[in-house]
Amino acid sequence: MSTMGQTGLECENPDVNLVVASGRAQNRADNDERRNALTSIYWVPTVKSPRLLLAYNGSDHVHYYQGGKPFKYSLFDPKSGEFTQITLGDDLHKGQKPQICVKGGLWKCGILLHDDDDEKNSNDYEYCLIGEAVSPGFDFHDFNWVTEELLRKTCKDGTQVKHFLSFIHDGSTEIQEENKTVDAAAEFYEEGESKKTRVIERS
Repeated sequence: MSTMGQTGLECENPDVNLVVASGRAQNRADNDERRNALTSIYWVPTVKSPRLLLAYNGSDHVHYYQGGKPFKYSLFDPKSGEFTQITLGDDLHKGQKPQICVKGGLWKCGILLHDDDDEKNSNDYEYCLIGEAVSPGFDFHDFNWVTEELLRKTCKDGTQVKHFLSFIHDGSTEIQEENKTVDAAAEFYEEGESKKTRVIERS
């Protein structure tokens, strides 16, 4: 995602590369409803860092299994209260899915399945390679972490609340209250670029 979690409003051909995401003007300080037509990334949960923390995005998105261990998603619809768990992986006989579609607005988190959770892939991998396409394209202005307060207020099933609590971002309350989502994302990308530069310099 070359626009680093932002919308490429300065792109060469905005009539082709941008789409109007109606109803999102209030998400950006410039009140621009345009977003990249589509963004695509890949990311790698590992045995040492196995969790995807609980959050939601305004856009529909699709996750693609591209190799490694299976990855189990938990999805929650805050409007209907529907709770779903789906495993991304290549073992179709076990009910795993090679791709998972997530509607915009659904809460989502997940975890890499370990060897004791899944006999297949035992000792073979320490990661899952996941591709993700988002349309209208991902923009951190449309993204929100779920706080513990929001979870307890919205989810009425005690078992589900207990499950989701382990996926709450430690700083979610502060980030949401102080509207730091976009700034925190920028720091994340800057840190990533800095690490990449250090690796190149050492090579």
